[in-house]
Amino acid sequence: MYPKKVQITIMLAFLTVISCLNFSYGQRSDKVDQYLEALPSDLELKEPVPQKYLMTAVYCNKDIYGNFFDKTLVSGEYTRGLNDGYAIWNNVRIAQSNLPDGKFHEGQNQDYMENFQYVPSENMVDESAFRDFPPMSFHAKNLVWDMLGIEIFAWFYFDSLKLNRVYAPSDLSGSVPLAGEGFFNNKNIELTWIGISKMNGELCAIIQYSAMDNTLEMNSGDNAMSFSAKGRSHYWGNVWVSLEDKQIEYTVLYEDVVMDMQFSESNNQIINTTRELKVEKLN
Repeated sequence: MYPKKVQITIMLAFLTVISCLNFSYGQRSDKVDQYLEALPSDLELKEPVPQKYLMTAVYCNKDIYGNFFDKTLVSGEYTRGLNDGYAIWNNVRIAQSNLPDGKFHEGQNQDYMENFQYVPSENMVDESAFRDFPPMSFHAKNLVWDMLGIEIFAWFYFDSLKLNRVYAPSDLSGSVPLAGEGFFNNKNIELTWIGISKMNGELCAIIQYSAMDNTLEMNSGDNAMSFSAKGRSHYWGNVWVSLEDKQIEYTVLYEDVVMDMQFSESNNQIINTTRELKVEKLN
């Protein structure tokens, strides 16, 4: 048993520590509340140097009972913020595997995508934007369309978002042409600012996006490997947007597609394609 004087000293020290902890916690709490009150309305995108990203997407094909067919890995390096607003793709590769747990090899380089540059805009859904692309290059085109969509979700409605409140931009609904290979009909798009996190050393707003019951039609053209398809798509994910310079710091996307596919040399087949995509910042 400590002497009474020592007990009082220890108790006073303990109360002092608790008081300091409460003060410190109060400060942190106030700062968190400040960040969560509203997104900064005056935040502008700053790109003093070009921003480079690695996009990877894994497509997994199964039947509607979950029986595995094959899977495809698509990857590419995307650089934006170049002179005059241009963006460019490099090192685009496509690899395949016939085993559910099989590792992907390095993949085949898509030479037609090397140094493919453009100004990101709605014009990138036109057939003329891909005039030098070979037939059956949907996976490569999808890199372009995915990045366009992610940038729209990250930036176009930033000022309209409120914490944990769903925002449904009606102007994004409607049919989008797939560069002469069909149509994708966006429905029920919802954006939600779900909180604050840290990514790549930057304080970021996390924007959740989802679009359910979208319909699609695809036609690969007239050749030995051609096919047509009709189906529906659900996709959803999160994008991390820096509160310092509004740059995209990280993105994940998930998609579930069910299609009735008609091949030129066989009967139709119902295919379920799931997709996992991520965008990582490289600089």
